[in-house]
Amino acid sequence: MNRLPKSAVNAYATFVFTLTLSMMAPMSFFTIFLTDNLMMSAALLGAIVSISRLADLIVGLISSPIMQSARQRGTKHSAWLNVFRWFLSIGAILMFTNTSSLPMAARVVISIISYCSANFAMNFVQTSYYSMMSVMAGPSMEDRNLLSIRGTQFANAAMLVASMCAIPAITRLTPIIGSANSYIVVAALFAIPLIFGSGRLKKVADKYDAGGGGGPVVSVGDMIKSVATNSQLLIILSANTLLNIGIWIMQTIMVYYYIYILGKYIYMSLAMTILTSFGLVAAFIGPKIGIKLGKKNAMVFGLFFTVVADVLIFFFARHSVWPVIIIGCLGSIARYAWMGFTINYVLDAGEYHLYKTGQDNRVVAMGTMVMPVKIGLVVGGAIGSFGLAAIGYTAGMTATPRFVVHFMALYALVPAVCSLIAGLLVLIGYHITDKDAAFYAKENAERLTPSGTSHTFLE
Repeated sequence: MNRLPKSAVNAYATFVFTLTLSMMAPMSFFTIFLTDNLMMSAALLGAIVSISRLADLIVGLISSPIMQSARQRGTKHSAWLNVFRWFLSIGAILMFTNTSSLPMAARVVISIISYCSANFAMNFVQTSYYSMMSVMAGPSMEDRNLLSIRGTQFANAAMLVASMCAIPAITRLTPIIGSANSYIVVAALFAIPLIFGSGRLKKVADKYDAGGGGGPVVSVGDMIKSVATNSQLLIILSANTLLNIGIWIMQTIMVYYYIYILGKYIYMSLAMTILTSFGLVAAFIGPKIGIKLGKKNAMVFGLFFTVVADVLIFFFARHSVWPVIIIGCLGSIARYAWMGFTINYVLDAGEYHLYKTGQDNRVVAMGTMVMPVKIGLVVGGAIGSFGLAAIGYTAGMTATPRFVVHFMALYALVPAVCSLIAGLLVLIGYHITDKDAAFYAKENAERLTPSGTSHTFLE
């Protein structure tokens, strides 16, 4: 029986909604804003993206050990969320500052600083709320699944809102306030709700989180070792890294697909609205399939289906938006069969390591969840940005048949290869069953918490 009240579940899911919404403008429009509004070349775009994301990767590597050390000294998980929500929200807005009247060097510096503000903060915010899921749910697999699935559903709802509103708003505002300014207005409308969503989650989570401290302090070296020696965590991280490289190749150049391949920017709004609308339905159907398949089989199924979907997009989506929509809708069910449990794979691996070694470095394990996204941003973003330059993209160009073929290979076939390797890794190397995960969680909770005295889980 689930122990969490609906108010706690809804507070968690609402936060995920506001967090996802806050990042929709940066994820969807930052690259096109730099090239077509600040007039940066594709090569310069690639350099900016690579430098910013490499710095973000470094911060991501050190953030979870910092948070683990603070946890051992009594810091609550929500403390990080309370501070860094401001940097994330403000940075997401400032990424669309209209600096077109400034010298190019100033445009580059401001773009990098604002990007880093938002994404450095995201490292702490994500690890914070992943860990809050653990203290709120305790060792209950039902509550963990409930929070993870509900968060995924609300994230999809945020994407639906963004897809329905962003491009129509930009299109309508552009004749009034200019193209560049329209982006920052939309970014602000999407980012500000995060402040309130974070505050609500903090109040709820603090009721379950007694804070850490009181136990032996684990060294940074041991934290690093806890990741390097956790084979199951490394498999999940490697597979997710490959998947995210493919995702961020597509995400980086997606807007160019609609503008230069299909020739209509508004098609992006149409496609994203339909896909996220169906995805919201899939977010309810998919996890039920995933529970029946088991988390490992669901992930393998979803990754291999992604390979098929990407190959079909390469062959059939060059001249019409409808193949993208149809293929994407079919793929969303397979995707949500496992992505509703994304946090749980890492948490299960953390429980596995604690059970095997007796060292509680689960905050570090949870912190590594951001690394596949960060590495995907660095590598996938660089491949997408420099790939545009390599195939001859220039702002305002007319796509030739040769450019279309090369673009679609970059857009679909490279991600397909990434998903194929990821699926093989999980199929061959990941061995934690759902039964194993429940056993590890139960045993660890009994070891760390006196019977009946506390709901606190991560110490």
